[in-house]
Amino acid sequence: MNTVIRLSCESSTNTFEIMMQFPFFLRYPLYRCAILILLLAGCSNAFGEVTARLSRSTISADETVSLTIQIKGENEAKPDLSVLDAQFEILGRSQQQSISVINGNVSRSRGLNLTLLPKTTGTLEIPPIPVGNEASAPLRLQVSEGTGESNGVPGSDVFIELELSETSTYLQQEIILTLRLFMGEGVRGEQLSDPKPNLPDTVIQRISETQYKTQRAGENYQVVERRYAVFAYQSGQLKLDGVRFSGRGGGRGGSIYDLLNSPFSNQKVDRHIYRAVSDAVNIDIKPIPANFNARHWLPARNLQLVETGLAQNNQQIAGKPLTRTIMLFADGLTSAQLPAIDMNLPDGVKQYPERPEMKDNLSGAGITGSRQNKVTLVAANPGDYQLPAIEIPWWNTETDQMETARLPARNIEVLGGTASVPPPLPKRTGSSATAGETAPAAANQPVTPESTDNQLTHWLIWVLALGWITTLVVWRMSRHRSKQQIAAPTAIDPAEAVRRQSIEQAIETLEGAYHEQDRDAARDAWLRWGELRWPEKAPGNLNRLSHRCPKRAAEAILALDLTFYSQDERSDWVKFDPGVLRKKIVLSTKMIRERQTALTPLNP
Repeated sequence: MNTVIRLSCESSTNTFEIMMQFPFFLRYPLYRCAILILLLAGCSNAFGEVTARLSRSTISADETVSLTIQIKGENEAKPDLSVLDAQFEILGRSQQQSISVINGNVSRSRGLNLTLLPKTTGTLEIPPIPVGNEASAPLRLQVSEGTGESNGVPGSDVFIELELSETSTYLQQEIILTLRLFMGEGVRGEQLSDPKPNLPDTVIQRISETQYKTQRAGENYQVVERRYAVFAYQSGQLKLDGVRFSGRGGGRGGSIYDLLNSPFSNQKVDRHIYRAVSDAVNIDIKPIPANFNARHWLPARNLQLVETGLAQNNQQIAGKPLTRTIMLFADGLTSAQLPAIDMNLPDGVKQYPERPEMKDNLSGAGITGSRQNKVTLVAANPGDYQLPAIEIPWWNTETDQMETARLPARNIEVLGGTASVPPPLPKRTGSSATAGETAPAAANQPVTPESTDNQLTHWLIWVLALGWITTLVVWRMSRHRSKQQIAAPTAIDPAEAVRRQSIEQAIETLEGAYHEQDRDAARDAWLRWGELRWPEKAPGNLNRLSHRCPKRAAEAILALDLTFYSQDERSDWVKFDPGVLRKKIVLSTKMIRERQTALTPLNP
């Protein structure tokens, strides 16, 4: 006789019945309890299940492995991946979810795929990965030794070349280092380091980077070529450590421009890790040659001095400014290495230099530094002046000998200026002269008794007319003379003419600084204008200058001054119209000059 047992097992997602026929002997309670326990254990899986599996059980240290974590049921907890950090680096992850309905029964599952790179070799154990109250079973992975960091040769998947323009150079001489990274098809770059020197105070600047394709040893490569300018400021043996590269392969080949960009976006999981390190390079840095005795050490491939603004012989009016521009170019030096240019001007010639303009032009051939000095020259007195020659010694690294860049001496003939002469005083009008000549003629006429009364009347008329005309002439003359004193003094002091010209030039420089939005140049122009405007007591800074200017100009000066003390980049100083500022300060200068001139007669 058989016994029928009906069990009902219910979970949060499923309710099902199990009907089984058991042999007659299982009707005893002890056997039935054992069967019931086994069935209930099977029903517990309806609440959830976590499994983990590896794509491979044996890999090398240069390879990656995929770990898939599968979660079934209603378990919404996130896997705790921190248990992997000790032995693995997680390079990538992706996840998916699935829901299936069979005969009205709904089943859910979600999976997490991890790309793991082992940190060590040997037999590694992937510990149970907790997911809420459940966990996966532990796994084992065998990791063998990889190829490690080494530089390949043409034909390898990855290799690096380093090339030096010179292996023995002088102190501060430019050295061109060329780095070429060769990557085979399917290899994508993650990181490429820059060379690092062993000597302190060594400057390494990347000057170019190009990307192209080529063939080596019958294999196709994509190449990243970088060029660096190296300047050593300490003599001795300079060592540049090997450049390191890391990349991945095995996925969809990307463009060469994927190098060092987001390596995981829209890419299949890579199975192989590539690492390479180039050989180190050594450079002998020699000290400054003993036969170079100039003040500034300038090792360059080429150095030139160029000037504009002056001819061999120049004629100039006394007090009129003359602008001279001198440019210094050097192949193989930065602008910071170029010295200031000393003109050694003769007595009687004043100079008003502008801020030097420094530039560095970068190309694959190296760095070309330039320095431009612009100075305004003013000779107040007539005469012949000679501007001495300008010489800059330098070391030619191509010929390995000392040379001198030179600008010849210049002669300036300064002519005397023409002083303004006041116009002559106005002469008497024709009516007054006629009256003076007519009166004596009338006095010489014979007097008759009949004409006595008429003559007396005529005399009174002529006297009154003459007095009125004389008064009018005197008043006009005094008014004209007063205007002359205010508008044009009898002679302009040459020094004052130079000052006025310099003020005008400072205003033009100020306008240019506002147009170019050059904050430093604007500050220098304001202070230069203030120094010329108040030579006896120059303001010295923008804050004091603002207190001496009209309202609109003062607002512009304070806005500019604030940019030098603010932590944030402020640009509100450029909102002021340079044309309006010019009108304000020119009008202010004119009013002060007229007021000072008008007061002169009161203090002879």
